[in-house]
Amino acid sequence: MMKLCPVLFVIGFIFINVEGAPFDQNDISAAAANGDWNTFHRLIEDKFKLMRRRLSQGFDFKPNFDSIRSLQPDGPDSNVYGEAQYSFHSSSNVNGQKSEQRGGRRIVNKNGVVEEYELP
Repeated sequence: MMKLCPVLFVIGFIFINVEGAPFDQNDISAAAANGDWNTFHRLIEDKFKLMRRRLSQGFDFKPNFDSIRSLQPDGPDSNVYGEAQYSFHSSSNVNGQKSEQRGGRRIVNKNGVVEEYELP
């Protein structure tokens, strides 16, 4: 019985914590469905705070273009072509205060000649 007690304790602890911490998207959806816009905006703001914290710690959504930049033809009769692009768009309207951000980058490698473009 003594060996079983720690296992039961851990299972109970996990059950209580999972029950007590509902999934954020469910909370956000429920707040919107009930018209509780204060809670809805607070939950959305909490999500963005977490995302901003991750971004400030070096978490980045941008792709690594090094594999495209490093492409080189194998010999005089060979050709290479690589192209990659990413873009983002973000907008919000909180109490009539609108903000919008967008941008991106495109890279093209034709036979080892690399061109990079900023996207508006």
